[in-house]
Amino acid sequence: MAAEGAVHRRPEQALVCRACATPITREQDRIQVDGAHAHRFTNPLGIRFHIGCFATARNCAPLGEPTEAHTWFPGHTWRILLCTGCAAHLGWLFRARAGDSGFYALILDRLASPH
Repeated sequence: MAAEGAVHRRPEQALVCRACATPITREQDRIQVDGAHAHRFTNPLGIRFHIGCFATARNCAPLGEPTEAHTWFPGHTWRILLCTGCAAHLGWLFRARAGDSGFYALILDRLASPH
């Protein structure tokens, strides 16, 4: 029986790079952007992506200079994110032009639960 006033918390649900199992984010870090957590987009080369938006991500290295070209989220620049464990392309870091707010748009089928 739990002590009176005890707080029950779910264990953290980690998400790792599917290619190398490097920890990337947590289920608890899912956020909504433009009214949804998950989005489907096609880049200018015709490659389709199913992404999820996250408040935080670790073990990701941004690549290149921020750009607004072909942004999926108006008002945001983006940079490609690579896994620091294996250099797999995991998604993008989006930052608002006006301020420091931003989020991680991670390719959902490139993440896995470690269980």
